[in-house]
Amino acid sequence: MMTAVNCPHGRMEFDYSCAISRTSQTKLTAITDRLLMDAGSLHKDALVIDTHIDTATHLLWRSPDFSQRLSEGHVDIPRLRAGGVDAAMFAVWIDEGFSNEHALKLVLRGIDAIHRTIASYPDDLMFARTAADVRKAREQGKIAVLITIEGGRVICDDLGILRMLNDLGVCSITLAWGAATGWIDSHNHQRHGGLTAFGREVVREMQRLNMLVDISHVSEAAFWEVLNIAERPVFASHSSCRALLDHTRNMWDPMIEAMAKNDGVININFFGGFIGANPDSGNVEAPLRKPAIYRDPFDRIAYPVPEPGPPLSRLVDHFNHAIRVAGAEHVGIGSDFDGVTQLPQGMEDMSKLPALTSGLLDAGHSESVVRAVLGENDLRLFEKTLS
Repeated sequence: MMTAVNCPHGRMEFDYSCAISRTSQTKLTAITDRLLMDAGSLHKDALVIDTHIDTATHLLWRSPDFSQRLSEGHVDIPRLRAGGVDAAMFAVWIDEGFSNEHALKLVLRGIDAIHRTIASYPDDLMFARTAADVRKAREQGKIAVLITIEGGRVICDDLGILRMLNDLGVCSITLAWGAATGWIDSHNHQRHGGLTAFGREVVREMQRLNMLVDISHVSEAAFWEVLNIAERPVFASHSSCRALLDHTRNMWDPMIEAMAKNDGVININFFGGFIGANPDSGNVEAPLRKPAIYRDPFDRIAYPVPEPGPPLSRLVDHFNHAIRVAGAEHVGIGSDFDGVTQLPQGMEDMSKLPALTSGLLDAGHSESVVRAVLGENDLRLFEKTLS
């Protein structure tokens, strides 16, 4: 829009449309910068908990210098710090190819690897078993490390072994992984119709021991049985929403809602195959595609596939959906870092976690909701289950 203007130097034409456009763009840039700054400040100030990372596999098989930013994997101390993480549940995962007894031996070695790592970096890491431990670590500027197991078969159908694992610091067990155990069905292998009588004993004993029962990976029938007998909240350490992507590892809305009514938390998994990419793309439970390139079990679960992951907005979609279904008080983070082969663009490793805070704020969630999702919900869960 050109407008003539009289001035001391004569009559001049002025393009107001450009001026308005430039002014609007400047304001928009300022608003965007402020939002990013606010998101960064909020993330830095918030309590941040990730309830499932497979970093123990990296520690066990490669003994990396965890104090350095590593060229492989998704997690190390520098990236935990950059991601603003206050606490993380380090899951000891064992592949299905080993016998139960051999798996137990490897689990013990994995637990030892976690404890040795904590001891090696005492200025950064602190072993935690309870909500109070998480708070203490945060007060001291350290990252709380909680130990979990992914796959209940390692107890070798023996409650005594379950109790001993608890004594070694294990605070939670994912009841199944790829295949059914001798007492519970998995999401892709059903042979019991849910839980056996011994499986029900396992759930009850875990809760008696103040261990957190994890239903990620279990079958639908097993989920409902666990929820029916549980006297305290249970959680999904790393699952996403099946209404958005129909994969057996994800949870249907009625499951999410029922777990929330039991005061549990669904912690959203970041794996591309569970949130928006091809469900078989990089799925670690699919047949191995290139076994020749795998050096060890860490490559088995974390060797990156060449296909790009879904956009970050798709991950935010799963958080938004879970919040709508469960309520903002029952959603958290269960990234599965170091245990997946494809991640959303812009969420390539733990250091990118602040992008989730930006995404949640951009989606219209309040600061209190974002804080709850980042960690307060899981801390409250720990208070009710790990005491």
